[in-house]
Amino acid sequence: MSGYQFSALDNIYFHPYNLINQSVKYRDEDETLTMSRTPKVVEDRREQIMNAALRVFAQKGFARATNRDVAREAGITTGLIYYYFESKEDLLRAALEERSPVQVMAQITPEMLEQPPDVLLPLLVMRVLNLVEGEQFVSMIRVLLPEMLHGATEVAPIALSFFQRVIDFLSNYLKIQATRGRVRADLDVDAAAQVIASSMIGIVMRRQIMHDPGVLQYTHEEIVHAILGTLSQGIKPC
Repeated sequence: MSGYQFSALDNIYFHPYNLINQSVKYRDEDETLTMSRTPKVVEDRREQIMNAALRVFAQKGFARATNRDVAREAGITTGLIYYYFESKEDLLRAALEERSPVQVMAQITPEMLEQPPDVLLPLLVMRVLNLVEGEQFVSMIRVLLPEMLHGATEVAPIALSFFQRVIDFLSNYLKIQATRGRVRADLDVDAAAQVIASSMIGIVMRRQIMHDPGVLQYTHEEIVHAILGTLSQGIKPC
């Protein structure tokens, strides 16, 4: 696909998430043990718990699942979960924080926000597509969608708050670009942000949930070109 370059900015600006060395005491049954919380131990344990939680949520539903179920699935004691997550809701928020597009947004530096739309948006959409079509995020869709369809009151506000953060990020970026004269001054940036995010969500749902061959045939590069090629005609300054 011509016109979009992904690798250079990707290598310069995106960095892996680093965890800080910590130590913690926790109670396992009747014994108080001390565990060195090196970054590797913390990352592995959190991943173990989150993976187990998503499997349990998918099997039992978020509302019916308990931390005891999650602990049993993870092969750990229930008490250990609370040293990593305050509650079941906190566990879901953490999974969304680390496995949803907000993680990509969090890695955007102020310098990147100065990049014009034809540079930053293709990179951003490509990174988001790679993330949301990964098994970790798709497993969260399988958890969230049934719960929201059946009116689970705990899940919808959590999921919608993360979606709103993505919209706010895109909207703020377009506002910056409008002040630089790179997008139309009269552009409704909130509506444009909704269009970008909704286009990606619609495509991912059709590909990963509906398995629609009409969109499965396209590569991520082709999807980026289709979304932004169409949008760019409407946001460019006259």
